[in-house]
Amino acid sequence: MDLKTINGVLIPDTARLRAVTNDIIAGRGGMPLYVFLAGLVAGFYAIGAIFIQGHGHTINTSNLVPWGLQITTYIYFVLISTGCTFVNFFGQVFYKDQYQPFASRVIFLGILTAAAAFFSLATEMGRIDRMYNFLISPNPSSPMFWMSVWYTCYFVAIVLEYINIQRNRHSDKVMWGAFFVAVITHSTLGSLLGAVSSRAYYYSALLPIYFLFIAFLTGCALTTIVAALTVRQQCLDPDVYLAPFVKFLQIGLGLALLTGFWRTMIGLAGHVDGSEVYRLTALNSIIFGLGVAVVVPFILLRLGNSPLWLAFIGLYIMLTQLKTRSDLVIGGFKIPVFRAYDMPEVVHYTPSVYEILVVVASVSLVAVLYLVCEKSGLFDVAGREVH
Repeated sequence: MDLKTINGVLIPDTARLRAVTNDIIAGRGGMPLYVFLAGLVAGFYAIGAIFIQGHGHTINTSNLVPWGLQITTYIYFVLISTGCTFVNFFGQVFYKDQYQPFASRVIFLGILTAAAAFFSLATEMGRIDRMYNFLISPNPSSPMFWMSVWYTCYFVAIVLEYINIQRNRHSDKVMWGAFFVAVITHSTLGSLLGAVSSRAYYYSALLPIYFLFIAFLTGCALTTIVAALTVRQQCLDPDVYLAPFVKFLQIGLGLALLTGFWRTMIGLAGHVDGSEVYRLTALNSIIFGLGVAVVVPFILLRLGNSPLWLAFIGLYIMLTQLKTRSDLVIGGFKIPVFRAYDMPEVVHYTPSVYEILVVVASVSLVAVLYLVCEKSGLFDVAGREVH
Protein backbone atom coordinates (compact mmCIF):
# COMPACT_ATOMS: atom_id res chain seq x y z
CA MET A 1 0.00 0.00 0.00
CA ASP A 2 1.37 3.38 -1.02
CA LEU A 3 1.23 5.72 1.99
CA LYS A 4 2.06 9.39 1.65
CA THR A 5 4.32 11.29 4.01
CA ILE A 6 5.40 14.87 4.56
CA ASN A 7 8.94 14.98 5.94
CA GLY A 8 8.44 11.48 7.28
CA VAL A 9 5.03 12.20 8.87
CA LEU A 10 2.32 9.90 7.60
CA ILE A 11 -0.79 11.58 6.20
CA PRO A 12 -4.00 9.90 5.03
CA ASP A 13 -3.75 8.87 1.40
CA THR A 14 -6.17 10.82 -0.83
CA ALA A 15 -7.38 7.72 -2.65
CA ARG A 16 -7.95 5.85 0.59
CA LEU A 17 -9.74 8.83 2.13
CA ARG A 18 -12.01 8.89 -0.91
CA ALA A 19 -12.63 5.17 -0.53
CA VAL A 20 -13.44 5.61 3.17
CA THR A 21 -15.85 8.43 2.32
CA ASN A 22 -17.56 6.30 -0.33
CA ASP A 23 -17.89 3.44 2.16
CA ILE A 24 -19.49 5.75 4.71
CA ILE A 25 -21.94 7.10 2.14
CA ALA A 26 -22.73 3.57 0.98
CA GLY A 27 -23.46 2.41 4.53
CA ARG A 28 -20.29 0.35 4.99
CA GLY A 29 -18.64 2.55 7.62
CA GLY A 30 -19.62 0.41 10.60
CA MET A 31 -22.34 1.01 13.17
CA PRO A 32 -20.10 2.85 15.73
CA LEU A 33 -19.14 5.47 13.16
CA TYR A 34 -22.77 6.18 12.23
CA VAL A 35 -23.76 6.42 15.90
CA PHE A 36 -21.05 9.00 16.53
CA LEU A 37 -21.90 10.88 13.32
CA ALA A 38 -25.50 11.13 14.53
CA GLY A 39 -24.19 12.36 17.88
CA LEU A 40 -22.09 14.97 16.11
CA VAL A 41 -25.09 16.25 14.14
CA ALA A 42 -27.26 16.44 17.26
CA GLY A 43 -24.44 18.13 19.16
CA PHE A 44 -23.86 20.74 16.48
CA TYR A 45 -27.58 21.48 16.49
CA ALA A 46 -27.44 22.09 20.25
CA ILE A 47 -24.34 24.25 19.98
CA GLY A 48 -25.99 26.30 17.24
CA ALA A 49 -29.03 26.81 19.48
CA ILE A 50 -26.78 27.89 22.37
CA PHE A 51 -25.08 30.59 20.30
CA ILE A 52 -28.25 31.75 18.51
CA GLN A 53 -30.73 31.68 21.40
CA GLY A 54 -28.23 32.50 24.14
CA HIS A 55 -27.35 30.83 27.42
CA GLY A 56 -30.43 32.15 29.17
CA HIS A 57 -32.72 30.07 26.97
CA THR A 58 -30.63 26.91 26.60
CA ILE A 59 -28.33 26.45 29.63
CA ASN A 60 -29.39 25.75 33.21
CA THR A 61 -26.45 27.50 34.84
CA SER A 62 -27.16 30.63 36.85
CA ASN A 63 -25.59 33.11 39.27
CA LEU A 64 -25.82 30.39 41.92
CA VAL A 65 -24.28 27.68 39.71
CA PRO A 66 -22.09 29.44 37.12
CA TRP A 67 -20.18 26.26 36.17
CA GLY A 68 -22.19 23.37 34.75
CA LEU A 69 -21.84 20.39 32.47
CA GLN A 70 -19.90 22.28 29.80
CA ILE A 71 -17.10 23.15 32.24
CA THR A 72 -17.26 19.58 33.54
CA THR A 73 -16.78 18.29 29.98
CA TYR A 74 -13.87 20.67 29.44
CA ILE A 75 -12.09 19.48 32.60
CA TYR A 76 -12.91 15.84 31.79
CA PHE A 77 -11.39 15.91 28.31
CA VAL A 78 -8.38 18.02 29.15
CA LEU A 79 -7.51 15.58 31.93
CA ILE A 80 -7.90 12.65 29.51
CA SER A 81 -5.48 14.42 27.16
CA THR A 82 -2.99 14.76 30.01
CA GLY A 83 -3.47 11.10 30.83
CA CYS A 84 -2.67 10.11 27.24
CA THR A 85 0.59 12.07 27.53
CA PHE A 86 1.39 10.27 30.78
CA VAL A 87 0.64 6.86 29.23
CA ASN A 88 2.89 7.71 26.29
CA PHE A 89 5.69 8.75 28.63
CA PHE A 90 5.56 5.69 30.91
CA GLY A 91 4.97 3.39 27.95
CA GLN A 92 8.06 4.70 26.15
CA VAL A 93 10.22 4.56 29.29
CA PHE A 94 9.20 1.22 30.84
CA TYR A 95 7.51 -0.84 28.10
CA LYS A 96 9.03 0.39 24.85
CA ASP A 97 8.59 -2.78 22.74
CA GLN A 98 5.11 -3.66 24.03
CA TYR A 99 3.93 -0.06 23.79
CA GLN A 100 5.30 0.72 20.32
CA PRO A 101 2.29 -0.51 18.26
CA PHE A 102 0.04 1.96 20.09
CA ALA A 103 2.33 5.00 20.43
CA SER A 104 0.98 6.92 17.43
CA ARG A 105 -2.63 6.24 18.44
CA VAL A 106 -2.14 7.26 22.06
CA ILE A 107 -0.53 10.63 21.41
CA PHE A 108 -3.00 11.31 18.57
CA LEU A 109 -5.82 10.75 21.08
CA GLY A 110 -4.06 13.22 23.37
CA ILE A 111 -4.29 15.84 20.62
CA LEU A 112 -7.93 15.04 19.80
CA THR A 113 -9.11 15.12 23.41
CA ALA A 114 -7.33 18.44 24.02
CA ALA A 115 -9.16 19.85 21.01
CA ALA A 116 -12.47 18.41 22.29
CA ALA A 117 -11.88 20.06 25.68
CA PHE A 118 -11.56 23.51 24.15
CA PHE A 119 -14.46 22.74 21.82
CA SER A 120 -16.67 22.24 24.89
CA LEU A 121 -15.21 25.29 26.66
CA ALA A 122 -15.98 27.47 23.64
CA THR A 123 -19.69 26.64 23.90
CA GLU A 124 -19.71 28.02 27.46
CA MET A 125 -17.79 31.23 26.87
CA GLY A 126 -20.46 33.09 24.93
CA ARG A 127 -18.67 35.74 22.83
CA ILE A 128 -15.64 33.74 21.76
CA ASP A 129 -15.03 36.33 19.03
CA ARG A 130 -13.86 38.68 21.80
CA MET A 131 -11.12 36.38 23.05
CA TYR A 132 -8.56 38.70 21.46
CA ASN A 133 -8.98 40.87 24.57
CA PHE A 134 -7.14 38.19 26.48
CA LEU A 135 -4.05 38.85 24.36
CA ILE A 136 -4.11 42.63 24.61
CA SER A 137 -4.89 42.74 28.34
CA PRO A 138 -3.05 39.84 30.03
CA ASN A 139 -3.19 39.34 33.80
CA PRO A 140 -0.09 37.43 35.00
CA SER A 141 -1.41 37.39 38.58
CA SER A 142 -4.25 35.08 37.54
CA PRO A 143 -3.81 31.28 37.33
CA MET A 144 -6.05 31.37 34.25
CA PHE A 145 -3.48 33.49 32.43
CA TRP A 146 -0.77 30.93 33.14
CA MET A 147 -3.11 28.15 32.08
CA SER A 148 -3.33 29.71 28.64
CA VAL A 149 0.46 30.02 28.45
CA TRP A 150 1.04 26.44 29.54
CA TYR A 151 -1.76 25.11 27.34
CA THR A 152 -0.04 26.61 24.31
CA CYS A 153 3.25 24.99 25.31
CA TYR A 154 1.49 21.70 26.03
CA PHE A 155 -0.26 21.54 22.67
CA VAL A 156 2.98 22.32 20.83
CA ALA A 157 4.81 19.65 22.84
CA ILE A 158 2.32 16.84 22.14
CA VAL A 159 2.18 17.73 18.44
CA LEU A 160 5.98 17.56 18.28
CA GLU A 161 5.87 14.22 20.12
CA TYR A 162 3.35 12.91 17.59
CA ILE A 163 5.54 14.04 14.68
CA ASN A 164 8.57 12.31 16.21
CA ILE A 165 6.63 9.08 16.71
CA GLN A 166 5.39 9.15 13.13
CA ARG A 167 8.88 9.81 11.80
CA ASN A 168 10.29 7.05 14.04
CA ARG A 169 12.82 9.54 15.37
CA HIS A 170 12.32 9.31 19.10
CA SER A 171 13.52 12.30 21.10
CA ASP A 172 13.96 11.97 24.86
CA LYS A 173 13.99 15.76 25.15
CA VAL A 174 10.59 16.17 23.48
CA MET A 175 9.12 13.24 25.43
CA TRP A 176 10.33 14.58 28.79
CA GLY A 177 9.31 18.08 27.78
CA ALA A 178 5.77 16.95 26.95
CA PHE A 179 5.57 15.11 30.28
CA PHE A 180 6.71 18.02 32.43
CA VAL A 181 4.64 20.58 30.54
CA ALA A 182 1.59 18.32 31.03
CA VAL A 183 2.29 18.16 34.77
CA ILE A 184 2.69 21.93 35.05
CA THR A 185 -0.29 22.75 32.84
CA HIS A 186 -2.86 20.55 34.45
CA SER A 187 -1.70 20.98 38.03
CA THR A 188 -2.18 24.69 37.30
CA LEU A 189 -5.75 23.84 36.27
CA GLY A 190 -6.17 22.10 39.63
CA SER A 191 -4.75 25.15 41.38
CA LEU A 192 -7.33 27.34 39.65
CA LEU A 193 -10.07 25.51 41.55
CA GLY A 194 -7.97 24.80 44.64
CA ALA A 195 -7.27 28.50 45.17
CA VAL A 196 -10.97 29.43 45.42
CA SER A 197 -10.99 30.00 49.18
CA SER A 198 -14.67 30.98 49.24
CA ARG A 199 -15.65 27.47 48.13
CA ALA A 200 -14.74 24.89 50.77
CA TYR A 201 -15.36 22.03 48.33
CA TYR A 202 -12.60 23.33 46.04
CA TYR A 203 -10.17 25.00 48.42
CA SER A 204 -7.32 22.53 48.87
CA ALA A 205 -3.62 22.16 48.14
CA LEU A 206 -4.45 18.53 47.34
CA LEU A 207 -6.56 19.39 44.30
CA PRO A 208 -3.68 19.97 41.79
CA ILE A 209 -2.27 16.52 42.70
CA TYR A 210 -5.75 14.98 42.58
CA PHE A 211 -6.23 16.33 39.06
CA LEU A 212 -2.98 14.74 37.87
CA PHE A 213 -3.84 11.33 39.36
CA ILE A 214 -7.34 11.39 37.85
CA ALA A 215 -5.82 12.47 34.53
CA PHE A 216 -3.58 9.41 34.57
CA LEU A 217 -6.53 7.12 35.36
CA THR A 218 -8.85 8.47 32.66
CA GLY A 219 -6.05 8.57 30.09
CA CYS A 220 -5.28 4.93 30.92
CA ALA A 221 -8.95 4.05 30.49
CA LEU A 222 -9.22 5.56 26.99
CA THR A 223 -5.90 4.17 25.78
CA THR A 224 -6.78 0.73 27.16
CA ILE A 225 -9.94 0.71 25.03
CA VAL A 226 -7.98 1.63 21.91
CA ALA A 227 -5.13 -0.79 22.69
CA ALA A 228 -7.55 -3.66 23.38
CA LEU A 229 -9.44 -3.13 20.12
CA THR A 230 -6.17 -2.78 18.20
CA VAL A 231 -4.81 -6.02 19.68
CA ARG A 232 -8.01 -7.82 18.71
CA GLN A 233 -8.04 -6.31 15.22
CA GLN A 234 -4.37 -7.06 14.48
CA CYS A 235 -4.36 -10.48 16.24
CA LEU A 236 -1.57 -9.51 18.63
CA ASP A 237 -0.82 -11.43 21.82
CA PRO A 238 -3.02 -9.77 24.48
CA ASP A 239 -0.98 -11.15 27.38
CA VAL A 240 2.09 -9.36 26.04
CA TYR A 241 0.77 -6.14 24.55
CA LEU A 242 -2.01 -5.34 27.02
CA ALA A 243 0.01 -6.06 30.17
CA PRO A 244 1.35 -2.46 30.43
CA PHE A 245 -2.17 -1.02 30.21
CA VAL A 246 -3.47 -3.35 32.91
CA LYS A 247 -0.60 -2.26 35.16
CA PHE A 248 -1.27 1.41 34.40
CA LEU A 249 -4.97 0.99 35.23
CA GLN A 250 -4.16 -0.66 38.54
CA ILE A 251 -1.75 2.13 39.48
CA GLY A 252 -4.23 4.81 38.35
CA LEU A 253 -7.05 3.29 40.38
CA GLY A 254 -4.81 3.05 43.44
CA LEU A 255 -3.78 6.71 43.17
CA ALA A 256 -7.39 7.80 42.64
CA LEU A 257 -8.48 5.83 45.71
CA LEU A 258 -5.71 7.34 47.85
CA THR A 259 -6.31 10.99 46.94
CA GLY A 260 -10.10 10.64 46.74
CA PHE A 261 -10.27 9.03 50.19
CA TRP A 262 -8.14 11.65 51.92
CA ARG A 263 -9.83 14.55 50.15
CA THR A 264 -13.17 13.28 51.46
CA MET A 265 -11.89 12.54 54.97
CA ILE A 266 -10.20 15.93 55.35
CA GLY A 267 -13.34 17.64 54.07
CA LEU A 268 -15.56 15.76 56.53
CA ALA A 269 -13.28 16.84 59.39
CA GLY A 270 -13.44 20.52 58.38
CA HIS A 271 -15.44 23.15 60.24
CA VAL A 272 -14.99 26.22 58.02
CA ASP A 273 -17.96 27.92 56.37
CA GLY A 274 -19.24 25.74 53.57
CA SER A 275 -17.54 22.53 54.69
CA GLU A 276 -20.98 21.04 55.36
CA VAL A 277 -21.04 20.29 51.63
CA TYR A 278 -18.75 17.32 52.38
CA ARG A 279 -21.29 15.90 54.82
CA LEU A 280 -24.06 16.62 52.35
CA THR A 281 -22.28 14.69 49.61
CA ALA A 282 -20.51 12.10 51.79
CA LEU A 283 -22.72 9.17 50.80
CA ASN A 284 -22.28 9.85 47.09
CA SER A 285 -18.53 10.49 47.46
CA ILE A 286 -17.90 7.26 49.35
CA ILE A 287 -20.33 4.89 47.64
CA PHE A 288 -20.04 6.18 44.08
CA GLY A 289 -16.85 8.27 43.95
CA LEU A 290 -14.71 5.67 45.73
CA GLY A 291 -16.69 2.42 45.61
CA VAL A 292 -18.40 2.29 42.22
CA ALA A 293 -15.85 4.44 40.33
CA VAL A 294 -12.61 3.05 41.81
CA VAL A 295 -13.00 -0.17 43.80
CA VAL A 296 -15.38 -1.90 41.37
CA PRO A 297 -13.15 -1.50 38.27
CA PHE A 298 -10.18 -2.77 40.31
CA ILE A 299 -12.20 -5.90 41.11
CA LEU A 300 -13.23 -6.21 37.46
CA LEU A 301 -9.56 -6.19 36.46
CA ARG A 302 -9.05 -9.28 38.64
CA LEU A 303 -11.81 -11.18 36.84
CA GLY A 304 -10.26 -11.30 33.36
CA ASN A 305 -7.85 -9.74 30.88
CA SER A 306 -9.30 -10.49 27.44
CA PRO A 307 -9.28 -7.55 24.99
CA LEU A 308 -13.06 -7.08 25.00
CA TRP A 309 -13.21 -7.30 28.80
CA LEU A 310 -10.48 -4.69 29.17
CA ALA A 311 -12.24 -2.46 26.65
CA PHE A 312 -15.41 -2.75 28.74
CA ILE A 313 -13.50 -1.85 31.93
CA GLY A 314 -11.95 1.16 30.21
CA LEU A 315 -15.40 2.33 29.07
CA TYR A 316 -16.81 1.75 32.55
CA ILE A 317 -14.06 3.88 34.11
CA MET A 318 -14.60 6.68 31.60
CA LEU A 319 -18.34 6.81 32.27
CA THR A 320 -18.02 6.76 36.05
CA GLN A 321 -15.24 9.35 36.00
CA LEU A 322 -17.43 11.69 33.95
CA LYS A 323 -20.00 11.46 36.75
CA THR A 324 -17.35 12.12 39.43
CA ARG A 325 -16.02 15.14 37.50
CA SER A 326 -19.56 16.50 37.38
CA ASP A 327 -19.93 15.91 41.13
CA LEU A 328 -16.69 17.81 41.75
CA VAL A 329 -17.45 20.83 39.57
CA ILE A 330 -21.09 21.26 40.53
CA GLY A 331 -20.58 20.22 44.16
CA GLY A 332 -18.65 23.41 44.85
CA PHE A 333 -21.85 25.44 44.41
CA LYS A 334 -24.27 23.34 46.45
CA ILE A 335 -23.86 25.56 49.52
CA PRO A 336 -24.35 29.30 48.78
CA VAL A 337 -21.55 31.62 49.89
CA PHE A 338 -24.00 34.35 50.97
CA ARG A 339 -26.98 33.25 53.08
CA ALA A 340 -29.67 35.82 52.29
CA TYR A 341 -33.25 35.29 53.48
CA ASP A 342 -34.45 34.22 50.04
CA MET A 343 -31.39 32.04 49.29
CA PRO A 344 -31.94 28.26 49.23
CA GLU A 345 -30.09 26.20 51.84
CA VAL A 346 -28.89 23.80 49.13
CA VAL A 347 -28.57 24.77 45.48
CA HIS A 348 -29.71 22.17 42.93
CA TYR A 349 -28.65 21.98 39.30
CA THR A 350 -29.83 19.74 36.48
CA PRO A 351 -28.16 20.09 33.05
CA SER A 352 -30.37 20.96 30.11
CA VAL A 353 -30.72 18.83 27.00
CA TYR A 354 -28.47 21.29 25.17
CA GLU A 355 -25.72 20.87 27.75
CA ILE A 356 -25.98 17.09 27.52
CA LEU A 357 -25.70 17.31 23.74
CA VAL A 358 -22.48 19.35 24.12
CA VAL A 359 -21.02 16.29 25.88
CA VAL A 360 -22.33 14.09 23.08
CA ALA A 361 -20.77 16.41 20.49
CA SER A 362 -17.37 16.40 22.23
CA VAL A 363 -17.31 12.61 22.53
CA SER A 364 -18.50 12.19 18.94
CA LEU A 365 -15.89 14.63 17.62
CA VAL A 366 -13.06 12.56 19.11
CA ALA A 367 -14.57 9.26 18.01
CA VAL A 368 -15.38 10.29 14.43
CA LEU A 369 -11.96 11.84 13.77
CA TYR A 370 -10.17 8.85 15.26
CA LEU A 371 -12.24 6.27 13.36
CA VAL A 372 -11.89 8.08 10.03
CA CYS A 373 -8.13 8.47 10.50
CA GLU A 374 -7.82 4.81 11.43
CA LYS A 375 -9.83 3.67 8.40
CA SER A 376 -7.73 5.91 6.15
CA GLY A 377 -4.52 4.21 7.31
CA LEU A 378 -3.03 6.97 9.45
CA PHE A 379 -1.74 4.48 12.04
CA ASP A 380 -0.75 1.65 9.71
CA VAL A 381 2.96 2.21 10.06
CA ALA A 382 3.14 3.30 13.67
CA GLY A 383 6.36 2.05 15.13
CA ARG A 384 7.96 1.30 11.76
CA GLU A 385 10.06 3.59 9.69
CA VAL A 386 8.37 5.16 6.68
CA HIS A 387 10.32 5.58 3.48
